Amino acid sequence: MARVKQHGVAFAKTTRPVIGSAVRREPLFTRLDGIPGRTVAWISGPPGSGKSTLAASYVEARGYPCIWYQLDPDDGDVATFFHYLGHAARRLDDGRSRELPAFTQQHADDVASFSRRFFRQMFARAKAPAVLVLDNLHEVPASSPFHAAIEAGLTQVPSHCCVIIASRTEPPAGLARLRASGGMVHLGWADLQVGPQELAAIANLRGQSLAPEVVAKLQERTQGWAAGLVLMLEHAKVSGRIAELPGDATPQVIFDYLAGEIFERFEPKTQQFLLRIACLPRMTAEVAEALSGEERAGRLLLNLARNDYFVREITEGEHRIYQLHPLLQDFLRSRAAQMAPDAASAAGLKLAAALLRSAGQAEDAVSLLAECQDWSEIARITVEEADDMLAQGRSETLCGWLELLPPRLIESDPRLLHVHAASRVHASPRSAQRLFAQAYERFGPAGDARGMTQSCCGVIDAIIMEFDDVTALDHWIAELARLLGAGGSLDPAAAATLIRAILLRDPGHGELQHWLERAEQAARAAGAARATPEVLEDLGLARAVSALFRGDFTAAEAIIGALRSRIAETHAGTRIAFGIASALSQLLDGSHADALRTAREGLATAAAEGIHAYDKWLHVLAGAAALDLGDRESARSELQALEAAGAPLGRGDRAFIHYLRGSLAVMEGDAANASREMKTALAVAVELGIPWLECIARIASAQMLSAEGDRRGAEAQLRGAEALAEQSRSPLLQAAAYLSTAGTAIQARDEDAALSPLRAGLALAREHGFRHICALRQPLLAELCALALRRGVEPEFARNLVRAGKLAPPPAALRLRLWPRPFEVCTLGGFRLLRESAPVEFSSKGPGRPVELLKVLVALGGHNVRVDQIADALWPRVDADYAHKSFTATLHRLRRILDEEDALILRDARLSLNPRRFWVDTWALDRLLVELDDALRDPRPDATAPALRALTDEALGLYRGPFLPDESEQPGYIACREQIRAKVLRYLARVVRRLEEAGMPEAAVDCYLRCIDADELCEAFYRNLMLCYQRRGENVEALSTYERLRAALSTRLKVMPAPETQAVYASLLAQQGQGAARPE
Repeated sequence: MARVKQHGVAFAKTTRPVIGSAVRREPLFTRLDGIPGRTVAWISGPPGSGKSTLAASYVEARGYPCIWYQLDPDDGDVATFFHYLGHAARRLDDGRSRELPAFTQQHADDVASFSRRFFRQMFARAKAPAVLVLDNLHEVPASSPFHAAIEAGLTQVPSHCCVIIASRTEPPAGLARLRASGGMVHLGWADLQVGPQELAAIANLRGQSLAPEVVAKLQERTQGWAAGLVLMLEHAKVSGRIAELPGDATPQVIFDYLAGEIFERFEPKTQQFLLRIACLPRMTAEVAEALSGEERAGRLLLNLARNDYFVREITEGEHRIYQLHPLLQDFLRSRAAQMAPDAASAAGLKLAAALLRSAGQAEDAVSLLAECQDWSEIARITVEEADDMLAQGRSETLCGWLELLPPRLIESDPRLLHVHAASRVHASPRSAQRLFAQAYERFGPAGDARGMTQSCCGVIDAIIMEFDDVTALDHWIAELARLLGAGGSLDPAAAATLIRAILLRDPGHGELQHWLERAEQAARAAGAARATPEVLEDLGLARAVSALFRGDFTAAEAIIGALRSRIAETHAGTRIAFGIASALSQLLDGSHADALRTAREGLATAAAEGIHAYDKWLHVLAGAAALDLGDRESARSELQALEAAGAPLGRGDRAFIHYLRGSLAVMEGDAANASREMKTALAVAVELGIPWLECIARIASAQMLSAEGDRRGAEAQLRGAEALAEQSRSPLLQAAAYLSTAGTAIQARDEDAALSPLRAGLALAREHGFRHICALRQPLLAELCALALRRGVEPEFARNLVRAGKLAPPPAALRLRLWPRPFEVCTLGGFRLLRESAPVEFSSKGPGRPVELLKVLVALGGHNVRVDQIADALWPRVDADYAHKSFTATLHRLRRILDEEDALILRDARLSLNPRRFWVDTWALDRLLVELDDALRDPRPDATAPALRALTDEALGLYRGPFLPDESEQPGYIACREQIRAKVLRYLARVVRRLEEAGMPEAAVDCYLRCIDADELCEAFYRNLMLCYQRRGENVEALSTYERLRAALSTRLKVMPAPETQAVYASLLAQQGQGAARPE
């Protein structure tokens, strides 16, 4: 009896029945033999038509390894189906393979994906042809997701295996494609009807030799119905005649009529035995004997099974379970109500239920107890079975049992409330939260600390799962901490729940590290039976996330690295959670491409496993990573996936959606929409109650307000962000808040106000080794780094941030040589190409055409230069095709010299130097002149003079001579040279006038002298210097400048100064009283 109890329902549902004497139906076997090319066979027909017998006899005749699964209404809970099928699948390889995946509540959102994976792994165990028989599929409620699971699973059956389905119903529409493609064979009622030859063979097996006319009469009256035929033969044996049957009667009516005639001829003891066991859906001989009092129970059942009297024998070794055919059971139960009322009474049903329970058939016991309305016993079984069933994912079955009970019974028993909550937490977290809370309140007066702890954990899990109002965690965090701190051994799983809640609600909680240490000690302690591997991994992940909040990326990566080697062996949910922690670490550390890849791998795992509880986190991480990478399409795709989530969205989900929408709108330049979405994201984040998310939302809102010119509003948001960052004890958020404050000052053109928060933020980031600043948009971070480099604030760390984030230089950084770029191109005063501050080495043949291409590209602006324009400049006297081929070859050679994949960008037949890889002196000069122009627009000479002097000094430091002075052949070089000279001259004249107005004539003179030193053949510089001296009354210096010009032009170019210059010279001579003599 003990062994039978161990197998219980699993043994009865998953063991192939013994066939006994059955006719081999070779024509139908031949139809089924086609299955290896067609992986599914569907056998449909009315009750008693021989569906199960056909499937079992076929498998036995062909000798195929077989998994037999008898379906019943309990399989409407797909977890029940996969649980028992997983046990049965061990027979395919004698249990040598790993356990098949277990169905949990987390899989309920995507049963099809789970089913595909389960069937794929199950059939992978079958190295030779094998058969899965699903018997009585019609028993499963039509509304159950079981049917979708089967349709999905059938797509994974390999060609050397097959699935045989026996049902009273036709194949569903979902299998139409499989049927149309020839992947399924269907045997219907017309195929199952017994023909004359088979009828005679069946009679012979039963010891009855029939004349042809008798066979014909039986065929006519039974219409080939197997059950009717067996009963007609038995009736003829005991009555000596063939029964007359009404032509329009249903199978059950015919069965009841014939069975009644036969039943009446049984001895009374046999009749009583059958009536008393009629309530048992399946039974052992011991249970049947105990219920009926019949010592011959085993022999009677065996005889009925072996003689095909509608009793199925299921055997494995010495263990047997018997099952009445539904037609026979319905008949016997109907008779029992009349002939054995005590057996059909409540007491009889309770006794039968108790016997079934003791045999491990809890589901069958509950069905009988429901009939006699023994609610207290159902409640007891529910409580006792709950933990195992929840672990098996069978929450729907538990819910079904609880729905049988009167509500007042559930409400009065905290154990039932807890089970009810646990069975509903995935489907309805809010109602589960309420039920867990009620259970907690009722466990208290009973002094049940374990029940209180479990209920408290349940409330926390439900709050987190709903993700709508995290502030509700505060009370339960305090309660759970009190319970766990009351002494005694610590439950590691409960401690992990507490830690998870603290991390979400208050990552700066002073007791967080204390609980982490205690939980890990308890989990590793000898005899910590409840410390499953998943609990240990959960604690490890919690420690990693805690380290991330503290800004300790080294510790976080060490923990994640240690977990990586063990995580593959854990539950799928834990593996996905590990992916979330990994992607978060990569995102916060600036490895955005890695974060995007890891998040998408997590989503792929979730899709394959059918677990979607974590999808929103993965989509958010992937979306944020895509935004940091500047990948709009990927960001939009992740946002759309988040928006398309089927379940009702909590505030947390909506906060993330609005945040991503706002960030995407910023990237697309839609300021109005970005502002609206960020405001909504902040409002929802405040209601949600996650401080770190609110902090990030405030920082994002501040950036929006600052961009709109609302500095006061931005600073108000940042004060709130700084307070939240301080409360969370997160250097990560503190650095982001400081630097956002600096960014607000920059956008208000108040660099001096930006310096203090810039120093604080960069110092904090450097101290913790940050490679990325969360919540800061990349362009703003780039501007902050540019300011830091210009003002000497943590310059080396600022360069590291630029490198780590691969930040694009903002316009202000074009002039910064300190901005980290591998290449420098100098063209003013001579050509130099530097890599990491060292000259680039060329082959023995010299730079040749590749460097010529680089010079032409710079001369033409260096950005989006047409390829045909470059080719014309380098190969002006050849046809276009040859020039283009030459360009392509030369570009290839230049790329090889540079050895940087993205240094040169060729797109849409236009070539550019990548500003992230190149500093170019002409670009830097252009940027300085733009800033000079901005400064010159200020009408206050005294206020702007120092800034002008500094900018001019920097510009003149860049202008070390004319553009490519040694290159005279290219018209493009000459044009560029003159454009730069003219531009410098134009701005210099304006600067000099401003300096003179500010009372700084020496500085004005110095500007021209430096220009002349750099470009001694630019006559305009000399002429303007002469005028500058003239305005100061220093005519001698002016005349001396003219003589210097004349000597330079005469020596180098063999020409005289231009008439304009001679006119100035003449006016100087006139002022000295020497007349207007024409110079020689």
